[in-house]
Amino acid sequence: MTIFHPTLQSLKQKLRIKAINTGKTFTHNGQANGIVFDDIERLHALVGIDGYLHFKSGTEFSMIEYRGQNEDFGVCKTTLDRYTSEQEQFLNICRTITFEELLEDHPFIKLARSLQIDDNPLSLNLTGIAQHYELATDYLDITNNFDVASFFATCKYENGKYYPIGNISKPGVIYKMYDIVLSPFLQDENKDILLEYLGWQPLPRPEQQRASVLKVAKDTNIDTVSSIQKYYFKHSVHQSKKIWNQFDKGEALFPQDSAAELANECKRLNSFTNKQIDKALERFEIWSGKKLVNKEQVLDNLNIEIIDNSTLSWNNLVDTSLEYWENKFHETISKVGYRMSF
Repeated sequence: MTIFHPTLQSLKQKLRIKAINTGKTFTHNGQANGIVFDDIERLHALVGIDGYLHFKSGTEFSMIEYRGQNEDFGVCKTTLDRYTSEQEQFLNICRTITFEELLEDHPFIKLARSLQIDDNPLSLNLTGIAQHYELATDYLDITNNFDVASFFATCKYENGKYYPIGNISKPGVIYKMYDIVLSPFLQDENKDILLEYLGWQPLPRPEQQRASVLKVAKDTNIDTVSSIQKYYFKHSVHQSKKIWNQFDKGEALFPQDSAAELANECKRLNSFTNKQIDKALERFEIWSGKKLVNKEQVLDNLNIEIIDNSTLSWNNLVDTSLEYWENKFHETISKVGYRMSF
């Protein structure tokens, strides 16, 4: 039986979601000699089985992820899978790859690539960053913060900004999933859904959104996954505005940065280098399991122009001083919590 909760607050109570950032300390299983931890949101260092260091954003032992939507669409697929034609999918892969190549040239990402902490390189996920700047990918956004999920469930994206929605008849949706079931850090490319902690990245959005991502195989609808639970709640103007204001009208989750400008340009691109096109063809084949036939005809149908070099760059958009970005990284490290394990 489907249960519709009258408010998000009542759903929050149903799910027994506790207040965070209170400064309270706890012990594992309530035992006096257990691991001591608190409920403060910060970055937490985790080393994956690949040896890369992830800075997970949020509370330390948050083992549940959420996803908020304005309504139940019946089918919950990735942004890439929502395009109905293979040619549209290919075009948007080209655009995402172009943005990823721009990210590779960002001075903060170049610095982060060169750094290691205790012999562990930093985990940088350029496709995950692209997903958070609205490029089409095979990822779905999720978060370990219930209130962040509530923002996306009660606010609507229009013309580059989020606005609170009103008393619409269709209920909103919160998805709930457990990390342990989705196996973060598991190297199993045969799974239809894989969880990855995104957390801190050299661009600000993922950290602010306490972000993780689900890497979802083509044609996979997470509504059909038995381990993912779905809850409904009734919308109201008061509720939406309260959550909207809680996150500074969206600015707390979407801080202004130059990457948004380049991402918007990439979303409209129809000119790519041969290298980008070939890379997109390869990615499309891996994702879809089949090749695009007649490459030249596809390029012609999409009015794609082949260029020698991309005209997009970070020139005049970001500080090029190495000292500036080193200071930024030191600020990041000061927010990271470490726990030794053996």
